[in-house]
Amino acid sequence: MKSPITRLMKVDRTSLLCGVLLAAFGCTGQISGQPSNMPGGGGDMVVGGGGSGAPGAPPDGTDPGRIAIHRLNNLEYANTVKDLVGITFDTSNFQDQDGKGDSFDNIASEFGVTDQQYNDYFNAAATISDQVFMDPGLTGKIMTCTPASAADTACFKTIIQAWGLKAWRRPIKDQEITDLTKLGTDAMAGGETAAGGVKQIVKTMLASPYFLYRIEYDPDPSSTKSHPISGYELASRLSYLLWSSMPDQALFDQAASGSTLNTDQALTAQVERMLADPKGQTFTNRFAGQWLGMDKILTHNVFATAFPMFTPPVQQAMYKEGLLYFQDFLTGTSQMKDFFTASVNFVNGTLAGLYGVTGVTGDQPQRITNMTPNRQGFLGLAGFLTQSSIEYRTAPTLRGKWVQENLLCVDIPMPPANVPKLDNTADPAAAMMAQTENVAARLAMHRTMATCAACHALLDPIGLGLENFDGIGQYRTTYPDGETIDPSGVFDMKSFKGLKELATMLSNPQDKYLTEMTQCATKKLMIYSLSRIISPGDSDTPYVNRIAFDWGGGSMKDLLKRVVLSQPFRNRHGE
Repeated sequence: MKSPITRLMKVDRTSLLCGVLLAAFGCTGQISGQPSNMPGGGGDMVVGGGGSGAPGAPPDGTDPGRIAIHRLNNLEYANTVKDLVGITFDTSNFQDQDGKGDSFDNIASEFGVTDQQYNDYFNAAATISDQVFMDPGLTGKIMTCTPASAADTACFKTIIQAWGLKAWRRPIKDQEITDLTKLGTDAMAGGETAAGGVKQIVKTMLASPYFLYRIEYDPDPSSTKSHPISGYELASRLSYLLWSSMPDQALFDQAASGSTLNTDQALTAQVERMLADPKGQTFTNRFAGQWLGMDKILTHNVFATAFPMFTPPVQQAMYKEGLLYFQDFLTGTSQMKDFFTASVNFVNGTLAGLYGVTGVTGDQPQRITNMTPNRQGFLGLAGFLTQSSIEYRTAPTLRGKWVQENLLCVDIPMPPANVPKLDNTADPAAAMMAQTENVAARLAMHRTMATCAACHALLDPIGLGLENFDGIGQYRTTYPDGETIDPSGVFDMKSFKGLKELATMLSNPQDKYLTEMTQCATKKLMIYSLSRIISPGDSDTPYVNRIAFDWGGGSMKDLLKRVVLSQPFRNRHGE
């Protein structure tokens, strides 16, 4: 069980030595308990919850909220290690895995550190350091000079200032340089080589909270007055948003020049540059992969008796198509206001078979417009239709719930505990029968129950409008038992029939759904960008509404730039 982060180790000579001599002196690495101040660039920091400020703050007000101290998640840790020292490190062996908040794996308040996890981090620091210093090429990137003796403090300081700035993602303070230098000189005095002395410093810095956490400082931790975050903090916000990794040299260079990075022109240019970089794909993989449920496709299971076409290659092709569909709205020509209606698919030879499309071969997805007359928009993607189904049949209620929660940001309450399940999956024969039955008819009976009617009336029509697509997204006109499918529904007192009419209704600029979708997309991106939960009525809500209105459902890149240029992304306050 993870404990909330409420205390951070205070880094001084004792704790630095503790990082190196953990076993010998019995120091522990738990990072929990009561808050304590932490020394660092620009002021002291108090570890806290990451909430926003008073409700009702206007979009041009001075309450940008704050982000809690942020432990690197497993992906961020692995990517940072790779970019920092040039090796690939497998974080799957960490015993305490990452949690999620509001569907994203980067919510700062969700990450504590247990004794076991810190032990994993300490062991990882030792393993990484050993690997780096066994490779002369990697060692040379850190050791830009070689200490001549234990008395050569100048060389140690040069290494600490240059490499340490990258490792801790900020300039190293004088006292920290002194403490780290003593680790190296003491190691050499005790018989270590020059490289061995530097390795002790590297290992300590990798086990330090300054590496393991993204830390932002307030000049006055008790003040709620807004202030711009530092250039180095802004560089980290950008890099972990778009790359899930540390800043590169270009970001460090701009961060070092004071306020140069914190201008509209500089931030906009960095978004363009970083998305164009191969690492920019990380943003699509992590944001779209979680928001749009593409990650779930990779772990989705089906009964082979129900869907024999669902193979690992089909699974991978669905996953890639979902990400490419989002990418088309991010860097392509598509606009988010057409998210439900765009007739765009990304199909390779494997997925073409499921879609019933001819003339597409090979493993690489091809962008196809107007592929078939029966599909349209995101709701017509096989990946969405699959991950919102269950193992052996479609789940109209789940499909409707998914659209309401993820694309319209409607909060759906949990069903009452005493509601009976639609299928008796404990009985193998009943589960097999459910593969062939008319699920629409069964749901109609389910809605006759008073405890079920309200929620199902909200959720079922969306899913029932998609019943022409089976549990892995294949188009069909009848159920397996031969009964004709009727994809009709009534939603908010409006009748529709089938995917295309449903998509048109959801995208009608005269209706509320398009507004809800643009606001929801903005909210999801703000949550991911700020690494904090956004609740109705808090001070982030006016920012979400203003950005969504100004954006108007254009390209996702335009929305991303607006979020990066917003006050909450560039500022914070104490608490």
